This record gives sequence, C-alpha cells and structure tokens, in this order.
Amino acid sequence: MKPAIPFVNAEKLKGIDKANYFYVIINVALSAFSFIRSFVFMRVLDLKELGIISLVQTIFMFVGLLQIGLLNGGYRIVSLCKNDELEKTNNSIYSYIAILLPLGLFFCLLSTIFNWIDELSFVLLIISVVFGIFTLLNNWIHNALIGEQKLSEVNRVNLVSYAAAVLVLPLAFVIGFWGGMLVIMIQPLVFVLMALLRNKELLPTGFYFNLKYVKYILSFGFIPFLGGIFSSIYLQVERWSITEVLSVEALGGFYLVFLYVSLFLLIPNSINAIFFPKGVKAYSEKKFSEFKSLLKYYYLALVGYGLAIAVVTYLFLEPVVSIVFPQHISGVTLVYIILPGLILQSLSDPIGLILNSAVILRPMLIVNASNLVFNVVCITMMITLGWFSLQSVAMLRAASSAFLLVAYILVIIIIRKRLFQ
Repeated sequence: MKPAIPFVNAEKLKGIDKANYFYVIINVALSAFSFIRSFVFMRVLDLKELGIISLVQTIFMFVGLLQIGLLNGGYRIVSLCKNDELEKTNNSIYSYIAILLPLGLFFCLLSTIFNWIDELSFVLLIISVVFGIFTLLNNWIHNALIGEQKLSEVNRVNLVSYAAAVLVLPLAFVIGFWGGMLVIMIQPLVFVLMALLRNKELLPTGFYFNLKYVKYILSFGFIPFLGGIFSSIYLQVERWSITEVLSVEALGGFYLVFLYVSLFLLIPNSINAIFFPKGVKAYSEKKFSEFKSLLKYYYLALVGYGLAIAVVTYLFLEPVVSIVFPQHISGVTLVYIILPGLILQSLSDPIGLILNSAVILRPMLIVNASNLVFNVVCITMMITLGWFSLQSVAMLRAASSAFLLVAYILVIIIIRKRLFQ
C-alpha cells in the first residue's frame, strides 16, 4: 500500500464559516428540488410507473443499509484527521462496496429466475443495484468531505450534481418513465465523478479488506447505525399500524406530517454536519474548553432554529397548505402536535456528539432500543383500548421525542465523570 495520503490541511480548518451558512442554505434548496421532482413525477407518471420508481428507490435504500455502520465509523475516523488511518479506512470502504456489487448482481439473477420482485425486469433490477451502489458511494464521499471540513467543496459538488438533475427533469415530460429514472440516477453519478476528479485523495489506492481493521471501523459506527435501524423499524410499525387499524386513506392523511418532518430535519442535520467533525477532533485532542464552546454554539443554533421554525409554522403553515394542498388541511393540526417534540428531539443531537466523541456508544443503543419498545407498547395499548387515531399517533411522536431527550440527559448525568478526564 502506498504511504497514507493526507486528507486535511490543518491550515485550511480556519475561515470556513461562510461555507457553514451556504451548506445549510444549499441543503434547503436541494430539498426544495426533491419536492418539485416528486410533484413532477406525480403529474407525468401513472400509478404503476410511480410504483416501479418507488420500488427502485427502495432498493437504493436497501443497498444503503448494507453499509452496516462502515460509513458512520469511517466518518468519525476522517474527522479525527489521523493520516495514518485515513487511507486504510478509505480503501476498506471502497473494497467493501466493490464486494457488494457482484453480490448485488447475483441477487438480480436469482430474483429474475425465482420471480422474487416480478414487478421489476432484469434490466431494472441491474440498474437499481448499480445505482444503489453509486448512492452508497455518494454517501461515503459526502461524509468524507464533511469529515475533512471541506464544506465549500460539498457545496460546489452538490450544486453541480443537482443542476444536472434539474437539466434532465424536462425529460420526464418528454419520455415519461425513463426520463424520471434518469433524473433520480444522474445526481449520485455526477456527484461521485466530480468529487473524485476534484479530490484525488478520495480515490482508492488499492484493495484492502482486513477483517481486523473493518472491526475497528465498526467499533465507531455499528452502534450508531443500529440505533438508526431502530428508528426505521418504529416508522414502519407506525405506518403499517395506521394502514391496518385505520385505512390507507388515513395514512394519506398523515402525509403532511411525513413531509414536514423531512423538511424540519434538514437544518438540524446540516448543523450536525458543521459541528460533528470539529467536536470529535477537539475532544480527541483533549481540547475540552474548545469542545464545550462548540457544544454551546451547537445548542444556541438549535434553540434559535427551534424558535424560528415554531413561529413560521404557527403563522404560515395553515394558509400555505390551504392554498397549495387544500386536501391536506386536516394534517395541519397533526403538525402542530408533533412540532414541540421535533424541537426537543433536535436538542438531543449535541448529546449524540458527546457520546460519539467520547466513544461511549452503548448508551445510544440502549436509549434507541428503549424508545422503540416504548413506542411499540404505546401503540399496542392504544389499539387495545380503542384510542388509536391520527391524533394519538401524533401525540405519541411528541412523547417519544421527549422520552429520547430525557433518556439522553439521564445518560449524561450518569457518565458525566467519565467525559472530561
């Protein structure tokens, strides 16, 4: 293996504050494009074509889950700027992705033979797997650039890759389904190609898949990944409970909540990308005063966002929805119910940064598993007692968010003596 390539020039860690603001703004703009793209698809594609595209995107998501925490762990390692580990981490993740590709193609062959997913042709299966791999690679490169604190570079590559998607969006009107497929495929493809052309240090230097080193990466990433899996399981339980106990139409009535939550989380996730690499690095170097200062600004940013979004939501959501989505006006009340919980949940993110920085990860698993149990028990009780409704599900979401924050606060109280030694 070649000598490790330095990922980060320490002198460049200063003076990126403008990039922080642009990163947040650009993420919001990209989300707006995703919303417009979905609206276009709903206008130009029939229900069967929409269903097929949904299946393709589901395979994209499934391939993403196969990262099993390597991306989470690799992100933390890159954030530490340890040059002797960076190349091995990069090569390990590329090698793992390279192993996934032939396995995915073999799955396509078996699916075609045994009709596991008969709604998708062999060609569509191949495309789904290949671009699922590209999406996984997209996510790794995105994480690596953020870990290097190259937010300006992330901004440029994101703008170009989404501009490419904007340019081909009219093809959905011209050629229908395949135009829509091109729109969802071109963004990760352009992102990966442009990012690698501009950031040669992110190219792999060889095949490296040492199981001992893979376990080392997973020691940082598997538990946070598993915690995310628990959250995904609850969302599935919630959706299927609404569908089975109430109706598919009731699930449609919850659509505004789904949309609002995805939009709300954009800013906290962007803020986390700004503070996570700096926090992990400061903690690892035992610069505890700097770390505590970062936490203070992290909380100030989240509290400021929470207050601003609350004012905007309570003043403007109902009139906007009544004009743009009048059929979803009943969902406004549901959003009002969940909003305090969303704000509380965002305040647990800095605690996640503390635990990740200190590599005290088991409490994260316990908290997320407990929250899943809490939600499942509550849903079971509501169904048994006849209290299950969209309003009660929304209230449970708010209670679940409060449960998470309280549980994380208790964790910090219990382990506080271990944190700054």
